[in-house]
Formats: sequence, C-alpha cells, structure tokens
Amino acid sequence: MPIVAKRIMAFAREHQKELDPVAVAQAVMVPLWSRDPFTLVLAMVNPESGAVVGHAVGAVNSDGSRHWLTITPTQADGADGDAVQPSLDIDREWVASTINPVLLARGFNPVDKMVLVTGKNEKAWEHDYGFRLERRVLGLSLATDNGEEGERGE
Repeated sequence: MPIVAKRIMAFAREHQKELDPVAVAQAVMVPLWSRDPFTLVLAMVNPESGAVVGHAVGAVNSDGSRHWLTITPTQADGADGDAVQPSLDIDREWVASTINPVLLARGFNPVDKMVLVTGKNEKAWEHDYGFRLERRVLGLSLATDNGEEGERGE
C-alpha cells in the first residue's frame, strides 16, 4: 500500500496541482486502512516483475439522497491501457455486489452512476469507455505572487 500511496501523491502533484498531494493520499488511504466499505483502491501489478504499474481509486459519494461512484485518480503506466477496462469492470461489480446491497438494506437508493475526474483526454474516455462529458471545472487563482488577492484577467 505504501507504493500505491506514493503513486497517488505523484499523480496529484502532476494532475491535481490545486490540491495538497499528502492530503489527497490521506483522503484515500485513511478510509482504506479503516476498512471503509465505500472506498476501493486497485493496484495493477505486472505479473512478470511484480511491480505496481497502475492504480485506480473509487469512492462512493452521497449528497444525502443519491449515491454515485467517483473514480479518481486513475493511472496506468506506459501502454497498460488494457488495465483500464478491467478496473472499470471491477468497479461495476463491486458496486453491484457489495455497495448496492448495503445501501438498499439501509433504505437508500442504489448507486446508479459512475463519474470520472480527469484533467485530460475526455474524448478518449468517451470513445473508449463510454463516459460522457457533463460539465467542466474551471479554476481561478485568488492570490498573486505577493500574496494579494488576484485580479480579473482581460
């Protein structure tokens, strides 16, 4: 698990620059170590070398009424794209066999949607895996180099 935690931090440093990489890893690893049934972390392992060559994180989120599965971060090294579809299949099976029975037993609606957080390649995720772009997240810095409040750009 330390290898996966390091990968999650490296991914955050590169792709989630607005976030603290340690906090991102803690947000994943603490629930995992606490055996939170609503968190799933997959490590993709090269069968020949035993090296971790990818990881995927899934978490069930709720607004108090509906539940959904959020996938983030997901990364497969090199040309290991063949690992993405199996990890999505594992996520679907996990929701169907583990998460939804718990939610239904507690009187909640089941998870009926998977969302993916990505900073690039939306068209590939749409084409290859069936995701559809639903909204975009925009960022605006509130601080300048001298620590003062930012100004609107032209």
